[in-house]
Amino acid sequence: MHNWQVKIFAHRGFSHRYPEATRLAYEKALEVGADGFECDVRLTKDKKVVCFHDRNLRRVGNLKKAVSRTTLTEMQEKVSAISLNELLDIAIANGIDLLIETKHPVLSGGAIEKAVIKLLDSKTKEIKEAKIEIRLMSFSRLAVRRMKKSSYPTMKVIKYSLGFLIRPTKDIAVAVELLRNHPGLITRNSSNRTYVWTVNSREDLRWLKKKGVYAVITDRPKRARRILLPSRNG
Repeated sequence: MHNWQVKIFAHRGFSHRYPEATRLAYEKALEVGADGFECDVRLTKDKKVVCFHDRNLRRVGNLKKAVSRTTLTEMQEKVSAISLNELLDIAIANGIDLLIETKHPVLSGGAIEKAVIKLLDSKTKEIKEAKIEIRLMSFSRLAVRRMKKSSYPTMKVIKYSLGFLIRPTKDIAVAVELLRNHPGLITRNSSNRTYVWTVNSREDLRWLKKKGVYAVITDRPKRARRILLPSRNG
């Protein structure tokens, strides 16, 4: 049996209840006891790192404009987007761990990884003093290789079975649907961290608690905390 508490990472904040990847969503995740934040990052027109999943603003803001053609100020005004710089400040101030996923493919290639690492390096002292863990991740193997050159731990995000025929990084982030089909992945790699996404159902949360994964990434941090926390009676 494992003897640790499964960590809870808020997927784009408390995104089940509040607008995803906004200051409000992340602050509400804090209020319900999330251990960490998860965010996707892209580069804006003015080369700022913004926390945003989609390539364009259509789904979130009903706008056809691409993130790469929109300034950070415009994104803040149109969809209440939060910059990675702002999210880092919240994480540091509250001692919250952070998972940062770079999105690919993009026309700017490896510019996003360079920008993220440059930003993190500018806050090295604050990150160390806050004693928070920051992990960089991506679906892209090339992006992971680029990020491995930094001082921050990296991991591959895996959605399909082909992705883990060879474990590409010590720590991995695996889709819960994939893990359901390949539950032995956890026990075979029990010395490494397995982060599981996106875990929202009570059934999946209870199953992963029994399996002893390191962390879940969820839209519903309040529900996850209620299910994953050890009972008061031990």
